[in-house]
Amino acid sequence: MKIKILGTRGKIEPKAENHVNHTGFLLDDKILIDVGEPDYMEYKPEAIVFTHFHPDHAFFVPNKEKFDPNIPLFGPEAHELIPKLQVISEKFELEGYSFTPIPVIHALRLKSLGYIIQKGQKRIFITGDVAWIEKANLKDLPPLDLVITEATFIHKSGRINRKKDRIFGHTGVPDLIRLLSPHTKKIAFCHYGEWFFETSPEESKKQIKSLEEGVELIPTQDGMELKV
Repeated sequence: MKIKILGTRGKIEPKAENHVNHTGFLLDDKILIDVGEPDYMEYKPEAIVFTHFHPDHAFFVPNKEKFDPNIPLFGPEAHELIPKLQVISEKFELEGYSFTPIPVIHALRLKSLGYIIQKGQKRIFITGDVAWIEKANLKDLPPLDLVITEATFIHKSGRINRKKDRIFGHTGVPDLIRLLSPHTKKIAFCHYGEWFFETSPEESKKQIKSLEEGVELIPTQDGMELKV
């Protein structure tokens, strides 16, 4: 599998060269995972799968534009702007790939899913944005060739909000490494927060790499291609 990282910037104002676009992943030039920029449609995907419907993952949300390309569309819940969306409730097959949805805690009012994507014997896990993933949803994961996750906060615990018995927000890079490294030897990071731009992207990438211990950490940039 080839995964092209189309965007690496979270929903923030700062940007830098090679870190301009919002979230999108192009799988083997065929399937889009999230559409953070309208330009991503120029790749002419054969299908689109959404992790959730925040604006940096679904560009059409802020202006309340109908999104109705003539291709299969999948997501974690129904959305008023996507009339032909197929709601995911279980594992499904798409264009020769199997998608296994993994529930992810992220937003207060939106459902979020990560996806284990398998083709042949190769498996990747795209988490989407993460406040937490319950260990019950991770315990039966098969070995993963690659995990792609977020880096909104570099410090431990990130920024977790609480409302009654619910949490939402983004956990930190150290927590994601601890949570995900038992399942893979390779973790790629994108969806950078403001911390990434406070010094320079190169220094911030070194900061991520400094956390490497027993697992390869890959700080990505717009347009980067990963292969498994």
